Amino acid sequence: MTIVSLMRPLRGSRAGSPHAMRGPRERGAARRPRVAIVYHFFPHYRKGVLDAISRDDFDVTFFGDPVERYQGIPALHFDADTDFRPAAVKVLNDVSFQWAAVHAALSSEFDVLVLLANPNFLTTWLAAALGRLTGKRVIFWGHGFLSADRSLKNHVRRIFFSLGHAQYLYGYRAKCIAEDFGFRSRNLYVGFNSLDYQSQLRTRRELLARPEAPRQPFEIRILGVSRLTDKCAYDVLMYAVSLAQETSAWRFRLTLIGGGPAESSLKALAKQLKLDIDFVGELYDEEAVAVHIFDSDVVVSPGKVGLTAMHSLMFGTPVISHSHMDRQMPEAEAVAHGFSGMLFRYGDVADLSRCLISIPEVFGDRRQTRENCFRIIDEIYNPYRQCQVLSDAIHGKAAGQGNDMQVLCGGAYEGRS
Repeated sequence: MTIVSLMRPLRGSRAGSPHAMRGPRERGAARRPRVAIVYHFFPHYRKGVLDAISRDDFDVTFFGDPVERYQGIPALHFDADTDFRPAAVKVLNDVSFQWAAVHAALSSEFDVLVLLANPNFLTTWLAAALGRLTGKRVIFWGHGFLSADRSLKNHVRRIFFSLGHAQYLYGYRAKCIAEDFGFRSRNLYVGFNSLDYQSQLRTRRELLARPEAPRQPFEIRILGVSRLTDKCAYDVLMYAVSLAQETSAWRFRLTLIGGGPAESSLKALAKQLKLDIDFVGELYDEEAVAVHIFDSDVVVSPGKVGLTAMHSLMFGTPVISHSHMDRQMPEAEAVAHGFSGMLFRYGDVADLSRCLISIPEVFGDRRQTRENCFRIIDEIYNPYRQCQVLSDAIHGKAAGQGNDMQVLCGGAYEGRS
């Protein structure tokens, strides 16, 4: 499947498909479904998929909190011709309220509700129930189940997800867990995730057209891109780099992009371990970040890896993260051993060190490695694929299998716990 084939449905309607969405008021001629997407906040990196959704074969209204930033992430500014409606989020004793979701559920303006799959939003429970009572199709968009534990938290999630007709999920693992909890496969849509694909594709082409950056012999270039917090576990990476330099002939050049509360302690640890680390600090120039990624041999995310994986693979650089999937983000599914990255045992310095030393052997063919990374983004993790899957969910079509990474990577897709 190519980007061209994925983009094609966005340019016209799907013949016959809207009949699944006819409400009680309109059983005659087919029409475009009217969809309300209610999200707590639309970050700037969602531009690609939201633009694609706005061009698809349904009419969409976006509801979100109009704040300029959320947890340090800039908001997306919608185009003037996009139907965006402010929907403030209020928090009281760790319980969130977004009353616009309830208003959308009660409104006759919409046929479909797409709701953020966060059970901590009390109003989402109400909106989902009211949406079903008023004949709307209700879809939850989010991570789904994070683990297969038969815990109280997952029992609550199971009740919450049961309020919807379907779930749009970021990963195949979440679908498998939901099936084990009794949800039907046909209602579990795996659409993966994406960034601003078109903008990044232009940057990728520019980087491919320029001469290769000079490099030192026997040097492995490692990059970390995230806020510097304890959860990111960059101390594990630094200990692993120190061990790798002691036990191999390779020299490791480590660059960290980002600022945060752990920055001072990481700098002190670098001094203690006698590591020459380039702390770039906060960097919001997308093209500058892309150059860092493109010129690196690997991006390492030792705590967990989310959209950083998409960012790295988009520019042809493999990813190393840990294999404990209960502690991971769904985007870790894009890391296939020897194809697009490597997985080490969670918190294991020696195992991460082994991975670092093996980079020249595992990814010796840089051109092929880039092509592998590009394929994952171009065929799976892009906004057109996301939009296609979401459209299927909106129209009530049966969900696909969702195991695209296994199909693409074959035996490389192993080593997860």
